[in-house]
Amino acid sequence: MKDGDMQQERNGTDAATAAPLSAGETALSDMNASFARCLSLVCPPIQYPPHCRFNPVRDAADTAVLETQLEEFFLHAKQLEQLFLIDSVRKLSCGDTQASAPGDVKADITQCEAMKEGGLPQPSELELEILNLEAELAEKNDLIDKYTDVVRGWEGKFKRLEHRMSPVRD
Repeated sequence: MKDGDMQQERNGTDAATAAPLSAGETALSDMNASFARCLSLVCPPIQYPPHCRFNPVRDAADTAVLETQLEEFFLHAKQLEQLFLIDSVRKLSCGDTQASAPGDVKADITQCEAMKEGGLPQPSELELEILNLEAELAEKNDLIDKYTDVVRGWEGKFKRLEHRMSPVRD
C-alpha cells in the first residue's frame, strides 16, 4: 500500500469518526498520526523488493523531511498539553466549590456554569492578553529608564552644588 493510499484511507476514517471526537481526542489522534509518519522514515514498512538504501535517515532529504514531521509531532503534543492544562484548570476551579464557604458557593457555581457555557478564554484571546501585558511591561520599563535618567541628572546637580558649597576649594 502506497503513502497516498494510506493517506486516503486515513482521511476516510478520520472524516467518518471526526464528529464524535473531543478536542483532546482529535489532538491526540493528530499527534499519533504525525508520530507514525516520523517513524515510517526511520523504520520504513516492509516492502518488496527491498529498498536500495539501507539507512534512509542518512540521506539529507529524508533528514529534512523527518525534521519537519517531528516539528509537526511536537506541535500536536504541545496542543494536547495545552488542552490538558485548560481541562485541569477548569476542574480545579469547579472543584473548589465544595471546599469554599457557603456564601462563596453560589458565586463559584455561577462562575463554573459561565465557564461551561462560554468556555475558557480561547488561546487567541490569551495570546492577545499576553501581548497586551508585554506591551504594558515595555512601557513601564521605558518609564523606569526615563526616571533613572532624571535621577542621575539630579544626582549630578547635587554633586556639583555640594562641590560649590564645600569650604575647601582649590
